[in-house]
Amino acid sequence: MNRYLPWLLVSALAPLATQAATPFDRTVDADARGTVEVHNIAGSVEIQGWDKPSVHVSGTLADNVERADVRRDGNRVVVEVVMREESRSRSYEGTKLTIEAPRASTLEVSTVSASIAARAIEGEQRLQSVSGSIDADAFASDVTANAVSGEVTVHGHGSAAVIRARAVSGEVRLVDVAGQVEAQAVSGAVEVAANQVDRVTLSSISGRVSLSGALGDHARADLTTTSGSLNMTFAGTAAAEYDLTTFSGRIDPCFGPPVSEPRNGPQRAHRFREGDSDARVRANSMSGSITLCRK
Repeated sequence: MNRYLPWLLVSALAPLATQAATPFDRTVDADARGTVEVHNIAGSVEIQGWDKPSVHVSGTLADNVERADVRRDGNRVVVEVVMREESRSRSYEGTKLTIEAPRASTLEVSTVSASIAARAIEGEQRLQSVSGSIDADAFASDVTANAVSGEVTVHGHGSAAVIRARAVSGEVRLVDVAGQVEAQAVSGAVEVAANQVDRVTLSSISGRVSLSGALGDHARADLTTTSGSLNMTFAGTAAAEYDLTTFSGRIDPCFGPPVSEPRNGPQRAHRFREGDSDARVRANSMSGSITLCRK
């Protein structure tokens, strides 16, 4: 047997051993209605609400992580992944964290390329990532979710809340939301399926903007885009005052009076009232089409 073989095997396997993820598990007491603050560079952060007065953090730490701090300061629990000094100028490996926190907690989570998922948290949530995706539940409390190139998804479960979601090149998707909704994107699509539309402001520069749901009696909906299309589908009678304008696109309503042909230039405007309601719907696009239907 080659006397150098054992040494060669150890040398070959050494880099794999140093790159192996390190298990992590820590629990601290927490206020049932306190704040949980989380910072992670890369990988993933999953938060799950539970009924215990504590925060449990488990997962795996990447090789370029120096440590993970979990500390309580008053009614605030801070979870922070600290990178090794020599790793801060290199590409980041992923650290995966699973966090169980009291359901009524307020969440403050920030990442760079780590994805964020929040489930069964009933307190206010402020979530932000640069290139990671965000996927959150909303239960009658405010949710603010911002990403640059990641997708943003919020599940409202039909509960009235204030939902604010923004993305630059990622898609924004809000499902079963109610109450006040604000969603913006630059080149990504904005899709909102509302349980009931009360106050909705949606906009995108070049992405598609879609809104569906039932209009409340005093609803206010404003949709704008530059070159993307605007699509609206309302349940029931869709009673409201409508103001639809586009500079060079088409207007295709499935109900209401026919659209008049433009007289001077390509700009089209279509204004009418449907049914008896104080609801108002405004849609404006520069070059994109506008469609309006009901189901």
